[in-house]
Amino acid sequence: MSLKTVLAPLLGDDADTAILNAARSIAAIHGAHIFVAHVHRDPRDVLVPQIGMGMSASMIETIVEQAENAAKEARAASLAAFDRWREANNLPVVEKPTETDGVTVSFETMVGEPATLVTRRARMVDVICVVAPADRESNDALAIAEAAILESGKATLVVPHDVTMPEITGIAIGWNASKEAAAAVAHAMPLLESADKVLVMSGTDDDLTKEQLGTFVDSLRWHGVKADAKAFDASSGSISGRLQAEAREVNAQLLVLGAYSHSRFRESIFGGVTDDILSAARIPVLMAH
Repeated sequence: MSLKTVLAPLLGDDADTAILNAARSIAAIHGAHIFVAHVHRDPRDVLVPQIGMGMSASMIETIVEQAENAAKEARAASLAAFDRWREANNLPVVEKPTETDGVTVSFETMVGEPATLVTRRARMVDVICVVAPADRESNDALAIAEAAILESGKATLVVPHDVTMPEITGIAIGWNASKEAAAAVAHAMPLLESADKVLVMSGTDDDLTKEQLGTFVDSLRWHGVKADAKAFDASSGSISGRLQAEAREVNAQLLVLGAYSHSRFRESIFGGVTDDILSAARIPVLMAH
Protein backbone atom coordinates (compact mmCIF):
# COMPACT_ATOMS: atom_id res chain seq x y z
CA MET A 1 0.00 0.00 0.00
CA SER A 2 1.38 3.40 -0.95
CA LEU A 3 0.47 7.01 -1.66
CA LYS A 4 1.03 7.58 -5.37
CA THR A 5 -0.78 10.82 -6.28
CA VAL A 6 -0.70 14.25 -4.63
CA LEU A 7 -2.62 17.42 -5.53
CA ALA A 8 -1.00 20.82 -4.90
CA PRO A 9 -3.49 23.64 -5.66
CA LEU A 10 -1.84 27.06 -6.10
CA LEU A 11 -3.31 30.56 -6.16
CA GLY A 12 -0.30 32.58 -7.28
CA ASP A 13 0.59 33.99 -3.86
CA ASP A 14 3.33 33.53 -1.27
CA ALA A 15 1.76 30.28 -0.05
CA ASP A 16 2.63 28.50 -3.31
CA THR A 17 6.18 27.61 -2.23
CA ALA A 18 5.06 26.14 1.10
CA ILE A 19 2.46 23.97 -0.66
CA LEU A 20 4.94 22.75 -3.28
CA ASN A 21 7.58 21.85 -0.68
CA ALA A 22 5.03 19.97 1.43
CA ALA A 23 3.79 18.09 -1.63
CA ARG A 24 7.34 17.00 -2.43
CA SER A 25 7.95 15.79 1.13
CA ILE A 26 4.83 13.63 1.16
CA ALA A 27 5.39 12.40 -2.41
CA ALA A 28 9.02 11.41 -1.80
CA ILE A 29 8.05 8.60 0.58
CA HIS A 30 6.58 6.39 -2.15
CA GLY A 31 7.72 8.12 -5.33
CA ALA A 32 4.34 9.72 -6.03
CA HIS A 33 3.22 11.99 -8.86
CA ILE A 34 2.37 15.59 -7.92
CA PHE A 35 -0.43 17.30 -9.84
CA VAL A 36 0.33 21.00 -9.47
CA ALA A 37 -2.81 22.96 -10.34
CA HIS A 38 -3.11 26.73 -10.55
CA VAL A 39 -6.68 27.67 -9.67
CA HIS A 40 -8.39 30.95 -10.49
CA ARG A 41 -11.90 32.24 -10.98
CA ASP A 42 -13.38 33.00 -14.38
CA PRO A 43 -12.80 36.77 -14.79
CA ARG A 44 -16.42 37.15 -15.91
CA ASP A 45 -17.56 36.04 -12.46
CA VAL A 46 -16.51 39.42 -11.07
CA LEU A 47 -19.58 40.89 -12.78
CA VAL A 48 -22.07 38.90 -10.73
CA PRO A 49 -21.98 41.20 -7.66
CA GLN A 50 -22.27 44.24 -9.94
CA ILE A 51 -25.49 43.22 -11.67
CA GLY A 52 -28.26 45.74 -11.10
CA MET A 53 -25.90 48.55 -10.08
CA GLY A 54 -26.42 50.54 -13.29
CA MET A 55 -22.88 50.10 -14.58
CA SER A 56 -22.05 51.36 -18.04
CA ALA A 57 -20.61 49.13 -20.76
CA SER A 58 -17.22 50.82 -20.44
CA MET A 59 -17.14 50.26 -16.69
CA ILE A 60 -18.00 46.59 -17.14
CA GLU A 61 -15.30 46.24 -19.78
CA THR A 62 -12.73 47.83 -17.45
CA ILE A 63 -13.64 45.51 -14.56
CA VAL A 64 -13.42 42.42 -16.74
CA GLU A 65 -10.07 43.54 -18.15
CA GLN A 66 -8.69 44.10 -14.66
CA ALA A 67 -9.89 40.66 -13.57
CA GLU A 68 -8.35 39.04 -16.64
CA ASN A 69 -5.01 40.73 -15.99
CA ALA A 70 -5.08 39.68 -12.33
CA ALA A 71 -5.80 36.07 -13.34
CA LYS A 72 -2.94 36.09 -15.86
CA GLU A 73 -0.53 37.52 -13.28
CA ALA A 74 -1.54 34.95 -10.67
CA ARG A 75 -1.10 32.07 -13.10
CA ALA A 76 2.29 33.42 -14.19
CA ALA A 77 3.35 33.63 -10.54
CA SER A 78 2.30 30.02 -9.88
CA LEU A 79 4.03 28.78 -13.02
CA ALA A 80 7.23 30.63 -12.10
CA ALA A 81 7.16 29.15 -8.58
CA PHE A 82 6.55 25.71 -10.09
CA ASP A 83 9.47 26.03 -12.52
CA ARG A 84 11.89 27.20 -9.82
CA TRP A 85 10.82 24.41 -7.46
CA ARG A 86 10.92 21.73 -10.16
CA GLU A 87 14.38 22.72 -11.36
CA ALA A 88 15.77 23.04 -7.82
CA ASN A 89 14.61 19.50 -7.01
CA ASN A 90 15.34 18.01 -10.45
CA LEU A 91 11.80 16.69 -10.86
CA PRO A 92 10.76 15.28 -14.26
CA VAL A 93 7.52 16.42 -15.89
CA VAL A 94 5.20 13.64 -17.05
CA GLU A 95 1.62 13.84 -18.26
CA LYS A 96 0.52 10.20 -18.08
CA PRO A 97 1.12 7.29 -15.67
CA THR A 98 4.67 6.02 -16.08
CA GLU A 99 7.05 3.43 -14.68
CA THR A 100 9.56 6.15 -13.77
CA ASP A 101 10.97 5.75 -10.27
CA GLY A 102 10.85 8.70 -7.92
CA VAL A 103 8.71 11.82 -7.76
CA THR A 104 7.23 13.19 -10.99
CA VAL A 105 5.24 16.38 -11.58
CA SER A 106 2.82 18.07 -13.95
CA PHE A 107 1.21 21.52 -14.17
CA GLU A 108 -2.37 22.36 -15.07
CA THR A 109 -4.72 25.34 -14.88
CA MET A 110 -8.27 25.11 -13.54
CA VAL A 111 -10.74 27.96 -14.07
CA GLY A 112 -13.90 28.33 -12.03
CA GLU A 113 -15.04 28.42 -8.41
CA PRO A 114 -11.86 27.36 -6.55
CA ALA A 115 -13.34 25.27 -3.72
CA THR A 116 -15.57 23.32 -6.11
CA LEU A 117 -12.75 22.70 -8.58
CA VAL A 118 -10.32 21.52 -5.92
CA THR A 119 -12.89 19.26 -4.27
CA ARG A 120 -13.69 17.46 -7.53
CA ARG A 121 -10.05 17.16 -8.52
CA ALA A 122 -9.04 16.01 -5.04
CA ARG A 123 -11.34 13.00 -5.21
CA MET A 124 -9.02 11.54 -7.84
CA VAL A 125 -5.78 11.71 -5.80
CA ASP A 126 -4.49 10.26 -2.53
CA VAL A 127 -3.51 13.47 -0.71
CA ILE A 128 -4.26 17.20 -1.09
CA CYS A 129 -1.79 19.83 0.17
CA VAL A 130 -3.05 23.18 1.47
CA VAL A 131 -1.74 25.89 3.80
CA ALA A 132 -3.14 26.45 7.27
CA PRO A 133 -5.81 29.16 6.92
CA ALA A 134 -4.76 32.44 8.51
CA ASP A 135 -6.00 36.02 8.63
CA ARG A 136 -3.70 37.00 5.79
CA GLU A 137 -5.06 34.32 3.47
CA SER A 138 -7.58 35.12 0.75
CA ASN A 139 -11.15 33.91 1.04
CA ASP A 140 -10.37 31.43 -1.73
CA ALA A 141 -7.48 29.91 0.24
CA LEU A 142 -9.72 29.40 3.25
CA ALA A 143 -12.53 27.96 1.12
CA ILE A 144 -10.13 25.54 -0.56
CA ALA A 145 -8.79 24.30 2.77
CA GLU A 146 -12.28 23.77 4.18
CA ALA A 147 -13.56 22.05 1.05
CA ALA A 148 -10.54 19.76 0.82
CA ILE A 149 -10.96 18.65 4.44
CA LEU A 150 -14.74 18.35 4.51
CA GLU A 151 -15.78 17.37 1.01
CA SER A 152 -12.98 15.54 -0.80
CA GLY A 153 -13.22 12.22 1.03
CA LYS A 154 -9.42 12.06 0.90
CA ALA A 155 -6.53 13.03 3.18
CA THR A 156 -5.62 16.71 3.39
CA LEU A 157 -2.12 17.77 4.39
CA VAL A 158 -2.28 21.17 6.10
CA VAL A 159 1.05 22.97 6.41
CA PRO A 160 1.94 26.22 8.22
CA HIS A 161 3.38 28.99 6.04
CA ASP A 162 6.64 29.26 7.90
CA VAL A 163 7.38 25.60 8.62
CA THR A 164 9.57 23.71 6.16
CA MET A 165 8.36 20.14 6.04
CA PRO A 166 11.29 17.76 6.61
CA GLU A 167 11.62 14.08 5.80
CA ILE A 168 8.91 12.17 7.66
CA THR A 169 10.39 9.60 10.04
CA GLY A 170 8.22 10.15 13.12
CA ILE A 171 4.43 10.55 13.19
CA ALA A 172 2.03 11.44 16.00
CA ILE A 173 -1.66 10.50 15.98
CA GLY A 174 -4.34 12.40 17.86
CA TRP A 175 -6.82 9.62 18.67
CA ASN A 176 -10.33 10.17 20.06
CA ALA A 177 -11.97 7.00 18.69
CA SER A 178 -14.23 8.96 16.30
CA LYS A 179 -14.98 7.84 12.76
CA GLU A 180 -13.10 10.91 11.54
CA ALA A 181 -10.00 9.86 13.44
CA ALA A 182 -10.38 6.34 12.04
CA ALA A 183 -10.63 7.79 8.52
CA ALA A 184 -7.49 9.88 9.04
CA VAL A 185 -5.55 6.85 10.27
CA ALA A 186 -6.75 4.75 7.32
CA HIS A 187 -5.60 7.40 4.84
CA ALA A 188 -2.28 7.76 6.67
CA MET A 189 -1.58 4.03 6.92
CA PRO A 190 1.02 3.99 4.09
CA LEU A 191 2.94 6.70 5.97
CA LEU A 192 2.50 5.02 9.34
CA GLU A 193 3.82 1.71 8.00
CA SER A 194 7.00 3.34 6.72
CA ALA A 195 7.64 5.59 9.76
CA ASP A 196 10.46 4.79 12.19
CA LYS A 197 8.21 5.59 15.16
CA VAL A 198 4.56 6.44 15.77
CA LEU A 199 3.13 7.94 18.96
CA VAL A 200 -0.61 7.66 19.59
CA MET A 201 -1.79 10.50 21.83
CA SER A 202 -5.19 10.44 23.45
CA GLY A 203 -7.10 12.38 26.05
CA THR A 204 -8.65 9.65 28.15
CA ASP A 205 -11.93 9.91 30.06
CA ASP A 206 -15.01 7.77 30.73
CA ASP A 207 -15.69 7.49 26.97
CA LEU A 208 -12.14 6.51 26.01
CA THR A 209 -10.18 4.45 28.52
CA LYS A 210 -6.51 3.51 28.55
CA GLU A 211 -7.51 -0.08 27.78
CA GLN A 212 -9.37 1.04 24.65
CA LEU A 213 -6.38 3.13 23.65
CA GLY A 214 -4.19 0.04 24.00
CA THR A 215 -6.53 -1.92 21.74
CA PHE A 216 -6.18 0.74 19.05
CA VAL A 217 -2.38 0.70 19.32
CA ASP A 218 -2.46 -3.09 18.88
CA SER A 219 -4.55 -2.61 15.72
CA LEU A 220 -1.71 -0.54 14.28
CA ARG A 221 0.90 -3.09 15.29
CA TRP A 222 -0.96 -5.75 13.29
CA HIS A 223 0.08 -3.65 10.26
CA GLY A 224 3.69 -3.57 11.37
CA VAL A 225 3.43 0.02 12.61
CA LYS A 226 5.99 0.81 15.32
CA ALA A 227 3.39 2.38 17.61
CA ASP A 228 3.34 3.40 21.26
CA ALA A 229 0.71 5.26 23.26
CA LYS A 230 0.62 8.25 25.55
CA ALA A 231 -2.55 9.15 27.45
CA PHE A 232 -3.37 12.46 29.12
CA ASP A 233 -6.30 13.91 31.03
CA ALA A 234 -8.80 15.22 28.49
CA SER A 235 -10.57 17.41 31.04
CA SER A 236 -7.74 19.89 31.58
CA GLY A 237 -5.99 22.42 29.36
CA SER A 238 -6.04 22.91 25.60
CA ILE A 239 -6.21 19.59 23.79
CA SER A 240 -4.98 21.13 20.54
CA GLY A 241 -2.00 22.71 22.28
CA ARG A 242 -1.24 19.49 24.13
CA LEU A 243 -1.31 17.41 20.93
CA GLN A 244 1.13 19.71 19.15
CA ALA A 245 3.42 19.99 22.17
CA GLU A 246 3.56 16.22 22.62
CA ALA A 247 4.20 15.72 18.90
CA ARG A 248 7.09 18.19 18.92
CA GLU A 249 8.52 16.65 22.09
CA VAL A 250 8.95 13.26 20.39
CA ASN A 251 10.29 14.95 17.23
CA ALA A 252 7.33 13.94 15.07
CA GLN A 253 7.30 15.62 11.67
CA LEU A 254 3.59 14.98 11.09
CA LEU A 255 0.41 14.94 13.17
CA VAL A 256 -2.50 12.75 12.01
CA LEU A 257 -5.90 13.97 13.14
CA GLY A 258 -9.58 13.42 12.43
CA ALA A 259 -11.23 16.67 11.34
CA TYR A 260 -14.46 18.23 12.58
CA SER A 261 -15.80 15.21 14.41
CA HIS A 262 -18.63 17.13 16.11
CA SER A 263 -20.51 18.74 13.22
CA ARG A 264 -20.31 19.29 9.49
CA PHE A 265 -21.89 22.73 9.73
CA ARG A 266 -19.44 25.61 9.46
CA GLU A 267 -21.16 27.54 12.25
CA SER A 268 -20.61 24.67 14.63
CA ILE A 269 -17.19 23.38 13.70
CA PHE A 270 -15.18 26.56 14.18
CA GLY A 271 -13.90 26.92 17.68
CA GLY A 272 -13.23 23.20 18.15
CA VAL A 273 -9.97 21.27 18.37
CA THR A 274 -9.60 21.12 14.59
CA ASP A 275 -9.86 24.87 14.11
CA ASP A 276 -7.62 25.52 17.10
CA ILE A 277 -4.89 23.47 15.44
CA LEU A 278 -5.43 25.03 12.02
CA SER A 279 -5.30 28.58 13.33
CA ALA A 280 -2.16 27.95 15.39
CA ALA A 281 -0.49 25.10 13.51
CA ARG A 282 3.22 24.68 14.23
CA ILE A 283 3.52 21.23 12.66
CA PRO A 284 2.16 19.75 9.40
CA VAL A 285 -1.15 17.98 10.02
CA LEU A 286 -2.70 15.20 7.93
CA MET A 287 -6.47 15.42 8.34
CA ALA A 288 -9.56 13.57 7.13
CA HIS A 289 -13.26 13.92 7.79
